[in-house]
Amino acid sequence: QLGDAELLVGSLMIHLMEVATMNSHEIGQMEAERGQNWLLGQTVPVGCALEPTLVLLNHACDPTMIRVNIGVSTAGFASRNIRKGEEITDCYSWPFDITKYEDRSPDLLKKYKFQCGCIACKEKWVTFHDLPRSFNDVPDDKINFSPEDLPHVQGKMMNVQKLGSKINQLQQKDDFDGAMSLYGEFNAAIQQLMAPPHQFYVIARRSYASCLWVKYGNKIRRDN
Repeated sequence: QLGDAELLVGSLMIHLMEVATMNSHEIGQMEAERGQNWLLGQTVPVGCALEPTLVLLNHACDPTMIRVNIGVSTAGFASRNIRKGEEITDCYSWPFDITKYEDRSPDLLKKYKFQCGCIACKEKWVTFHDLPRSFNDVPDDKINFSPEDLPHVQGKMMNVQKLGSKINQLQQKDDFDGAMSLYGEFNAAIQQLMAPPHQFYVIARRSYASCLWVKYGNKIRRDN
């Protein structure tokens, strides 16, 4: 039979193990083959860490923050333009564009003991390949302009396409600073036309995250 001291030590050990499980963050690094463009590389997990500040952030399946591992530190970057008063959120599991609501919701409930109430879950946003992919696919309730704006819509659409093309060109030239400087403008241009979800928003977030990892994150070259 265990004594009081042993029970106390045991309860502390269980508590610390649960804290570590619920509050650890994955540590990643970007990997690419020698000679391969970094943008074609993959970010892979290499460990985990306890980060007392980041664990204070709540979860969302469409998070407002991107985590990048830089040496032994983790930096958080806004994943898009954030409105005044909007909550800064992290993603504890897989984002909505990768994992279906029917799969990620039970997983969050089982592991973290909460039912996610983010907009992606409330509206049951679909994964990337099933999202609207052009301006013509946008549902009426997601359109962000009025009939009075129609004379200017074509120009706004062309601006989105122009900015997206410019970002791609800068990335291909390895000008990641230049590309990243345009993401805020690109995001704002999309918002003028439509509300999420849409493939344009996801592509922007993924592309921006890749630039952040290439510019600042841990990276390694692998032999072919």
